[in-house]
Amino acid sequence: MRRQVLALSIVFALPLGAFAQMNDAVRLTETFAKDTQYNVQCQVEIAGSLSIPGEGKDAKPRMLTVAGKSSIKYDERILRVAPGGQVERTVRFYRQLEFDRKVGEETQRSRLRGEASRLVILRHNQYEVPFCPHGPLLWNELELVRTDVFAPALRGLLPDKQVRVGERWNADPVAIQELTDLEKIDKAELTCTFEKITTLLGRRNAHVQFEGKAQGVGEDGNALHELRGSYYVDIDASFITYLYVKGTHHLLDKTGAPTGKIDGTFIMTRTPTPETKEVGDDALRGLVLEPNPDNALLLFDHPQVGARFLYPRNWRVAGFNDKQIGVDENQGSGVLITLSPAAQTPSGAQFQQETAQFLAKQQAKILRQEPPRALGNGWESFRFDADIGKERLILQYFTARQGNLGVTLTARILPQHAASVQADLERIAKSVQLRTPK
Repeated sequence: MRRQVLALSIVFALPLGAFAQMNDAVRLTETFAKDTQYNVQCQVEIAGSLSIPGEGKDAKPRMLTVAGKSSIKYDERILRVAPGGQVERTVRFYRQLEFDRKVGEETQRSRLRGEASRLVILRHNQYEVPFCPHGPLLWNELELVRTDVFAPALRGLLPDKQVRVGERWNADPVAIQELTDLEKIDKAELTCTFEKITTLLGRRNAHVQFEGKAQGVGEDGNALHELRGSYYVDIDASFITYLYVKGTHHLLDKTGAPTGKIDGTFIMTRTPTPETKEVGDDALRGLVLEPNPDNALLLFDHPQVGARFLYPRNWRVAGFNDKQIGVDENQGSGVLITLSPAAQTPSGAQFQQETAQFLAKQQAKILRQEPPRALGNGWESFRFDADIGKERLILQYFTARQGNLGVTLTARILPQHAASVQADLERIAKSVQLRTPK
């Protein structure tokens, strides 16, 4: 659903100065050099309904209402531009990034924490992949940024040649993907029309309207997007200053039948002057702006769970409650983190004995085992290599006590990925901090 928010419409009303028309062709373009800075502000609103399966074998689907809004304000600086002119990396300072939505009767709120206000954004295909040079991000913060519109990609709305008032052209697929967030486009056409030239604050601005459709596959499956809107380009500065899009997102089943519809509006205002100094040379001096295994870590931190820990991005939290947290690795390995009072948490030797007895009951064939070893900070770990049924696995175990609290980790590792997964597991274990849940 977050992805739908930023794929939808914009309503924009601009106070206009004196109108001027010209017959000469003009170049509507936008190019970015390294260290270019600007300010972006976005407002989004959505409303619609989704069809969800009913309960029971013969139950009919029921409709679920959806509503939401978001507000985004940030300064951005270009860090890297590819030879073809595509922006590959930026640094942002967010003054605001928040999203509220209501699905049925459930209200959800997402915010970017203050300590994560400055982010480096890596452009990967049509996605924004952020990391924070000051500390790890939460998964929901990663998702908040990932679904944002990447302003430099909007240059695909512009023509590839000089144009006159009244001329038309088609937006390129990159811009269409940015507005719809379709992962795969089956068919699309977004037609832009050069409406007029107007003067705003003494500067010439081109007013362009667009309308079209795009069909393909997005994060929520098959979809059809209907878009219309307009944008303004500062002709002399070669800079898109305003974007207005109004759209409808039709969710489709495998046969192409509609299963829901979401209408929305999106407004982006952009100025060539940052509102803060937080992406300037002084603010960035000494910061690591290149991604590495340390600054790309994610943070699990939930007030109702008595543990927080770091994990690499090739892992994901599959589920949790107040006693256990499941974390899966994207190639098939996984770990279960279990929380308990220190008095009920086994030592390494006790844990190994309990595990050996359990494996014997499962008729597992033990091929190799390692005794408990100390990892530091009170952690102990041991390992079994075993055939369980027809599957060969490495089973890695961790245990520790912190004050009156304790934790164990039970990991299932596929042998072909053993070296990298074991290193990840040790990093996860050593980062665990236990606390009393709120």
